[in-house]
Amino acid sequence: MSELVARGLRVVADDGRALVDGVDLELRAGAAIAVIGPSGAGKSTLARALVGLERGLAGSLRLDDAELVGAPPRAWRPLRRRVQLCWQDPLQALDPRLSARASINEARALAGLAPFGPADPDLAALVDSLGLDAASLERRPTMLSGGQRQRVALTRALAAAPAILIADEITSALDRPIAVEVIELLARRVAAGLGVLMITHDLSLLAGWIDEALVIDGGRVIERGPPERLLRAPAEPLTRRLGEAIQRLSAGR
Repeated sequence: MSELVARGLRVVADDGRALVDGVDLELRAGAAIAVIGPSGAGKSTLARALVGLERGLAGSLRLDDAELVGAPPRAWRPLRRRVQLCWQDPLQALDPRLSARASINEARALAGLAPFGPADPDLAALVDSLGLDAASLERRPTMLSGGQRQRVALTRALAAAPAILIADEITSALDRPIAVEVIELLARRVAAGLGVLMITHDLSLLAGWIDEALVIDGGRVIERGPPERLLRAPAEPLTRRLGEAIQRLSAGR
């Protein structure tokens, strides 16, 4: 069972500013945590740091027993096989020259897995569960809507059979019914053994399947706890504002 553990994790910019400052978290297969906060809080920087895509790492980041901060590039290879990042902007993950099907199979190849065949039932089930039609698989990213691209990017990440998925605002471009379906899919995957780190600004998507939520602002964790408690009895003004924003949106629907 894979476990990704950060202790005092920092990302320091070239000018010395801490973009992520002293974050502690534990993410293991079969569990789900969330990082929430407003735009610019450092959520995406943290996501990139957890997969080794940020310079200036300090503190500790361990995959199982292996320390990664300060380690040579080869030490990160097991993490890149077992941990997948699904980007907020799917165009960062999808090659514009490849069809969705080819991009998905590229992820399979990078993970050392056999490509999906033309009528593979596992791919068909995954695509259907994410609200995609078969025709979408033959299109390039620029021929898809923003929501379709996000669902293809998530299909690509899950097709690599990761132990841990880091999902960075993956529901932000989706209609609410599809967003809820994606959350239900992730919850089922967690129950089947997938570890998920959900990055979002929407507390309403977390109740019932997220074990712990971390509220981040200015790169620091300012509050943490079960999402139900954060909604019911927030200790920090920012957490309260995030919850009130959800209530206003719900009232306006």
